Amino acid sequence: MSRAAIRGVRARRGLPVADDAVALTFDDGPDPHFAPAFLDELRRLGIVATFFVVGHRARARPDLVRRALDEGHGVGSHSDTHPEPWTVGLPALARDYRRGRQAAEAALGRPVRLFRPPKGYLDGAGAAAMLAAGVRPWLWTIDPEDWQPDATPDGILRGLDGLAGGDVVLFHDAIEGPLAPSALDRSATLAALPAVAELARERGLRFTTLG
Repeated sequence: MSRAAIRGVRARRGLPVADDAVALTFDDGPDPHFAPAFLDELRRLGIVATFFVVGHRARARPDLVRRALDEGHGVGSHSDTHPEPWTVGLPALARDYRRGRQAAEAALGRPVRLFRPPKGYLDGAGAAAMLAAGVRPWLWTIDPEDWQPDATPDGILRGLDGLAGGDVVLFHDAIEGPLAPSALDRSATLAALPAVAELARERGLRFTTLG
């Protein structure tokens, strides 16, 4: 694999078109308890989002991955075991990213190239692993830190104060490697969604998926 090819791996952050579009993304799932609740609430609000699923979770609950796609959401892969990429050698990292992609594809019965690296980490080895796995990375522009153990709906909403067209928002419908057990409770993010929808409406923004 050439250095030029590795350097050619570029992660997108914001949306490339449509000034009035924003994208909500959910990492680390699907959680068997919270993912159905998020899907129910997104449907109630009429919002589409993109779910970056972890391979071992997708194999355990492929029905939830498929439900997300069937209800109009985007689906990407988010590794197989959610490692800390800077601690894993290139061959193992490439295998993990490839297995994560395969798990998402097995659940959906279709190719999945959309990808988000764990913790948004991208270095030379990570770029090579993504190239080997055949995935295309997409990060985010806004992180309201809903992964924090003490996250609250109001705090999450404050983190979106600068929301504007072109933004990609990082949320979590599950947590891999939580900082504290309390972070596994995704109720604060779930409770914030109606206010997020209202904020977007007030600013003339529409929701779209990544892909």
